[in-house]
Amino acid sequence: MSNIKQVGPNLWEGPEHFGVTPRFMRTDHAVKHYPKGRSLLLEPLHQNVKTPLEDSGDETDALGEMFELCSAGGHPSYLDMRVNSVLNRDMFFYGGLLFALVWWTFDYFVIQDFTSIEVPDFLVPGVYGLCFALSILTLFRPLAKPIRFHKANQEVYVWHKKVLYRIPWQECEFSIRVAKQNEGYRGLRDGYQLSLWLNPKHAVKPTQSGQTYVELNMLHNMNHHIPLYAYWEYVRRYMNGEEPLYIEMDERPRRPSYNTELAKEEGYIKTTLLFLVGVPLMLLIKPNKMALWTPFKEKWPKEVHDWTGERCDWN
Repeated sequence: MSNIKQVGPNLWEGPEHFGVTPRFMRTDHAVKHYPKGRSLLLEPLHQNVKTPLEDSGDETDALGEMFELCSAGGHPSYLDMRVNSVLNRDMFFYGGLLFALVWWTFDYFVIQDFTSIEVPDFLVPGVYGLCFALSILTLFRPLAKPIRFHKANQEVYVWHKKVLYRIPWQECEFSIRVAKQNEGYRGLRDGYQLSLWLNPKHAVKPTQSGQTYVELNMLHNMNHHIPLYAYWEYVRRYMNGEEPLYIEMDERPRRPSYNTELAKEEGYIKTTLLFLVGVPLMLLIKPNKMALWTPFKEKWPKEVHDWTGERCDWN
């Protein structure tokens, strides 16, 4: 059952969480410009309006968790933030493993116990192969570029579907919208999505944009909306120079790697053994992080390095 309730002729409210109550509506701007705009329930976000997150400690107030979970790298004048296709790869990974478990149960308790059922020899291993392919191959899909928030230039750089956008910060169109998911007999499950709507006028080469708005999914979450508001508030504070805000200046890509400094202190043999044991555990616990190792990655066009003032192609 949905927790998003209609409270007015054109107003829907989600449940309150950490001081935030989402208020969704249909807007004339979305109807006119956004894909499927007539069916969208969304809350437009404004660069100068602070999100009223409840206080819950210094570390949480500074939104350090959002930096650790979503950032591809902090720099003196700009910040790279990953998008949903990179942050939520675990859905297909765990889905493949779950289906493999279901198929094993069916194979063990049904197919093997009822000898009258004739099953082609290739079917059982073939289904297992499909399950594990779904889990593993999703980790090797090309990594999308993060969104680059350049505080010094007050611009946002986006490389999406082979189109480059250069957007003034105050002209960025962000919203949180309802993104329900159908679960069959259980009905619709509440979902929320933080979107950046890419205006074709901001495309560096407008003819490549199709002259239409494009939705970029920055973060999607089921049942709980607060991660989306926290993501937005982190970016908003960063670009506006507001505090409190946690950020690190990174000297290398933010992804799992062999810790050479620890190896020098603890010994290379011990560190290597721990690393080899930790990799498969990390794969099961944090597949999104392990997916950052894929060699298939998008790269920034040359123009972005020129605007940024340095070359950084981290994902």
